[in-house]
Amino acid sequence: MAPVPLGPLGETYCEEHGEKIYFFCENDTDFLCVFCREGPSHQAHTVRFLDEAIQPYRDRLRSRLEALSMERDEIEDVKCGEDQKLQALLTQIESKKHQVETAFERLQQELEHQRCLLLARLRELEQQVRKERDEYITKVSEEVTRLGAQVKELEEKCQQPASELLKDVRGTLVTCEVKTFVSPEAISPDLVQKIRDLHRKILPLPEMMRMFSENLVHHLETDSGVITLDPQTASRSLALSEDRKSVRYTGQKKNPRDSPLRFDGLPAVLGVPGFSSGRHRWQVDLQLGDGGGCTVGVAAEAVSRKGEMGLRAEDGVWAVIISHQQCWASTSPGTDLRLGEIPRGVGVALDYEAGLLTLLNAQTREPIFTFTASFSGKVFPFFAVWKKGSCLTLRG
Repeated sequence: MAPVPLGPLGETYCEEHGEKIYFFCENDTDFLCVFCREGPSHQAHTVRFLDEAIQPYRDRLRSRLEALSMERDEIEDVKCGEDQKLQALLTQIESKKHQVETAFERLQQELEHQRCLLLARLRELEQQVRKERDEYITKVSEEVTRLGAQVKELEEKCQQPASELLKDVRGTLVTCEVKTFVSPEAISPDLVQKIRDLHRKILPLPEMMRMFSENLVHHLETDSGVITLDPQTASRSLALSEDRKSVRYTGQKKNPRDSPLRFDGLPAVLGVPGFSSGRHRWQVDLQLGDGGGCTVGVAAEAVSRKGEMGLRAEDGVWAVIISHQQCWASTSPGTDLRLGEIPRGVGVALDYEAGLLTLLNAQTREPIFTFTASFSGKVFPFFAVWKKGSCLTLRG
């Protein structure tokens, strides 16, 4: 029964009986007058005065209002915090933009400075060459003129009568005695050496610029994200650090929950994430136990993990195995690596599309070995350690 406002503001009257509303039926959520209250349809219902009936609802609404207000405040706090993070990121990006602009401006200035120095040096050498050429031409021209005059004089003497010619023939012969002409060098040895020295400096410039450009592109396009060790793949004879950045050989066959991903025939573990495109790099520090060693590289997602497994590229493992006794690459057959020193760290550079995996000595940056492969599917960082005392730690 809908109440109808019939009287003064704030008063509601029953539509059926025209009486003022005093009660509220909680069962039917209906407003009642005194006649409705006494009617048979509400005798068994819970009926309260309006002021009594409304209080619990007000309390529930206030409680809900407080909860919603708290939730709104929490969301606003979260929003404020995220806005601050976003603003910090935008500020950082703006700073990096400035750093990039500054770095490239300095590079351009330095390149321009070196270009001007080289061109100035070449112009200086060019002037010296021209000067020595002019001096050479002058000396040779003077000698040619002198010899020309003597030739003319002798031609004239030869045309004289015998009586005239014999008068002073001895003096003429002495005057016209042939002298060996020592031809001067067109360019001095010192100038030739200067040109050669500058030539040796300029000759490798194109290759140096190409390598710099390639290294810059490789550096900027390479993902050096965080690599961690995947405990689901770790052999039971290995122990991982809490931060999953280090693994050591224990030899104790722990009994973690078995997983089809876990290595059980080799003390190995995979890193995450895996890669199916792009350029990526990471670095690992090595600690070799007595008679032990470490393996660093990548492995295919489908690599065998149960039972005996081979360390070969054809088995899905591209890696170098480093020990005190021997170092070799997992080619088929294996490639013996004669290193000048056992590396204390190994850098890994993966170029998925190019099919290149390069491993380097992390300290000297000298290449250890480069694999050429046709990767398909996802590949993961691959590590193995054996013998107590051997440990491997991801850097960064």
